[in-house]
Amino acid sequence: MSSLYIELCPKEFRERIKECPVAYLPLGTLEWHGPHNPLGADGIQSEGFFERFANEYGGIVLPKLFLGPDRKKIVDGIEYYGIDYSNNDDPVIAYDDCQLSGSAYYVDDELFEMILMNIAKQLTRAGFKILVAHGHGPSIFAFQRLKDKFKDTYGLDTLTLFDLDIEDELKFQNDHAAANETSIMMALRKDLVHMEYNDEEVMKAVYGKDPRIFASEKLGNEIIDINIKYLKEALDAMRD
Repeated sequence: MSSLYIELCPKEFRERIKECPVAYLPLGTLEWHGPHNPLGADGIQSEGFFERFANEYGGIVLPKLFLGPDRKKIVDGIEYYGIDYSNNDDPVIAYDDCQLSGSAYYVDDELFEMILMNIAKQLTRAGFKILVAHGHGPSIFAFQRLKDKFKDTYGLDTLTLFDLDIEDELKFQNDHAAANETSIMMALRKDLVHMEYNDEEVMKAVYGKDPRIFASEKLGNEIIDINIKYLKEALDAMRD
């Protein structure tokens, strides 16, 4: 039986939610993740992880979002979002402000939080007791800020993979398009990672360890495995 919400018939849905009333929400974007990763890397990683996890543990994986919040500035009438502009002294390669190819995801914090609260309401109505979300960094942080509101308003317990007690390098999606995310992509969808494109285009807006040196499918599977282990333990404790 599939663990994907969109593929379940009502009978299958009732069976899965009775066994494990946990929903998983991939917080995606359509955003530049270096020349070598697909634009949907955020959602592909979180959805791939959640599907693998749910197939082992139980629960149901929601469709991934592609909208999310981020920092924003306007210069000479041009809007820049997220990694369109550098806020760090040590990107892999320094770069000037620019509208990065393919990025199309931005919504403001207020609208995004409204979307999340409405998702929580509908999931509670459908019978879920726990919601696990992960993916795009600013989306995760917005989700975490609503933790008490989810609980107080709907009685819904929530969790992200950043809540797990895992060392930084092995946290899930803990950089931007660098060794961590690229390794996860290699482990989940190696066919979508094109390291050779880094020879054709400047690898700007990549934060973390250089993926050309440190990324590997092996590291990606190590990250996935330890997050599966710790998430199982966290959910067991919440359900008890």
